[in-house]
Amino acid sequence: MLERYSRKEMTGIWSERNKFLRWLSVELAVLRARQHIGELIYDGSWDFAGEIRIDPEEINRIEKEITGHDVIAFLEHLSPQFPEELRPWLHRGLTSYDVGDTALSMQMRESVRLLIEGIMKLMDAVREKALEYKYAPQIGRTHGVHAEPITFGVKLANWYDELHRHRDRLIRLCSVVAVGKISGAVGMYTIDPKIEELVCEELWLKPVIATQIIARDIAAEYMSVLGIVAATIGKIATNLRLLSKTEIGEVMEPFGRNQKGSSAMPHKKNPIGSENLSGLMRVVRANVQVALENLATCWDERSLDNSGPERVIIPDSSILLDYAIDRLTGIIEKMRVFPGRMLINIDHTKGLVFSQDVMMLVAEKSGLPREEAHTLIRDIALGCWENQAKGLAVDFDFLEALLANDIVMRFVSEKDLKSCFNLTKKLQHVNHIFDKVFG
Repeated sequence: MLERYSRKEMTGIWSERNKFLRWLSVELAVLRARQHIGELIYDGSWDFAGEIRIDPEEINRIEKEITGHDVIAFLEHLSPQFPEELRPWLHRGLTSYDVGDTALSMQMRESVRLLIEGIMKLMDAVREKALEYKYAPQIGRTHGVHAEPITFGVKLANWYDELHRHRDRLIRLCSVVAVGKISGAVGMYTIDPKIEELVCEELWLKPVIATQIIARDIAAEYMSVLGIVAATIGKIATNLRLLSKTEIGEVMEPFGRNQKGSSAMPHKKNPIGSENLSGLMRVVRANVQVALENLATCWDERSLDNSGPERVIIPDSSILLDYAIDRLTGIIEKMRVFPGRMLINIDHTKGLVFSQDVMMLVAEKSGLPREEAHTLIRDIALGCWENQAKGLAVDFDFLEALLANDIVMRFVSEKDLKSCFNLTKKLQHVNHIFDKVFG
């Protein structure tokens, strides 16, 4: 993964050094389990384990130049550092994936815990902004077109609620991935099953039935949850980009005093953070498909086609999502919000956003079927829309067009009609929404 899109702690979890350390912890746990059940007699101290030197470059050299196998290279690097009486027992009766998959589970668990921390920080940032702009009126948009008023706080509350579900998904995922297997070449236990139980107990994992490998549904679930979270990050980023468009201008990403948006155009302030996240989250979502294929195409008790892709997609997706959560948190915390521009945009269509209230009033007062009232108000509204689009003054204002329509005014009073154009009434249930989301 490019250092540009990574953070130190998550990169450390998926580093080769950490992987080899997890492999070491599995091998040591197996030896201690053998000693516990009386299979291995060892009277020496286990303190040597703290002095074992893990050199990823040397392990990779051994694999490349000698063994052609990473676990065997790891064992050749490791064995000379063990007490002589333990060396014959190292990796005895195990298959590579007893070590590799159990260690991978530990790495995924570490990764999920870090993602939970990140999501909670992002939730805090979104919550703070939602409360700040709880009552700031904003036009709601459906299909990219003005619909009815909301508040910017309500928009953010929706994002918060979605992120809250992701936090819960990640918490569940932390348990799902915490599994281990020490059951040999095809899962038939070439060693005592009690060893698996003791190893998993020491490593805080759940023993799981397996073939040579742990079934890839768990890795696929890990990737799927990351993909779902990435989709939300991408959605929020896309929405921020849209709100940053010049003709909308309701928010702006933080822009440093000496930052430059374009080498050619000095005036530019581009939403580069949101654009960056929109693009990177495509990679995470695309990697989910690879994980599903790894699950679907596994032959019998083991085939190797999942191994290579997983070395790429699991670390890269974890690192990218961690980076994205952190960067989006910074954007939300420091973004500029323009409530005045939001009010201007609500009035952009000169009252058309209140058409539903007008339609319901006319239907109620006239006794017309709802469909006829809808058609009547639609025709007037679309006439205003057309004139607005052409920049014409005639019937530009929706209220004025209604007041000038004899059919409408036959059924309703001017006072009742004007009462439909009440922005405060549209926002009367903001507290209810916030109570649902934030309690």
